[in-house]
Amino acid sequence: MKLVEFYLAQIYGEEAPLNKIQEVRNHCFDLFQEYQSRALTSHESSQASNEVVGIVDGKRLSSFDQFVVSSRANVDTRSELDVYLEESLLPRTPSFDSLSWWKTNGLKFPTLQKMARDLLAIPVSIVASESAFSTSGRLISPHRSRLHPTTLEALILTSSVDKVSCPTLLEEEEELDSTGLTS
Repeated sequence: MKLVEFYLAQIYGEEAPLNKIQEVRNHCFDLFQEYQSRALTSHESSQASNEVVGIVDGKRLSSFDQFVVSSRANVDTRSELDVYLEESLLPRTPSFDSLSWWKTNGLKFPTLQKMARDLLAIPVSIVASESAFSTSGRLISPHRSRLHPTTLEALILTSSVDKVSCPTLLEEEEELDSTGLTS
């Protein structure tokens, strides 16, 4: 959040609107809540499969588990995100590896670790995403480099090229030559 506050001050001047900072903070908490609800859903399903182990185990530690859950609820009501945001900032060094930090701090912040895993996997460069989402690069090969724009558009928009009849630039040039309209 300190980085957000710093850059918002750079963008808006020293009087960075507090509502913008709060808006970013709210989006972070909303995203955290979504990840936490997914984790609870998967935890409940795995807990149902672990009930068989508890029966075989004779439920020796089930009362201890209930004790831990009840004592944890009374001790700390802050979320992982609150605890993370209250931690002091780490010194910036060129050798700092954020992925390694999340790997070692995953036990302390399991939900945030999942968020970091998903969000840090997003490529920083737009080149990779453009090539990943571009279908034209796969359609325009050296053999298809003379496609007419309508043909190219039809190739991109349809999955079956055989059903579409579109002219190539060569055919268009030949047609213009036969009519005598070319220079």
